[in-house]
Amino acid sequence: MIDASASLAGIQKGITNMRQQAHTVATENAGSRESTGAQVGMIASQNQVEASVKTLQAEDQMVGALLDVRA
Repeated sequence: MIDASASLAGIQKGITNMRQQAHTVATENAGSRESTGAQVGMIASQNQVEASVKTLQAEDQMVGALLDVRA
């Protein structure tokens, strides 16, 4: 059976990290090391969410293909 929990956990973790990084950007001085690091972290979090979504889509397509074969 295909388990989508890892993909969903990756999406949730990426969004949580994005929120934390956004808070840092909003509260630190612009151009500071913390703010710049948080901006880089936001990009990394975005990439994580996008990769997890693609994985979830692939899992969905596989399940659909399996159901088509069984039908």
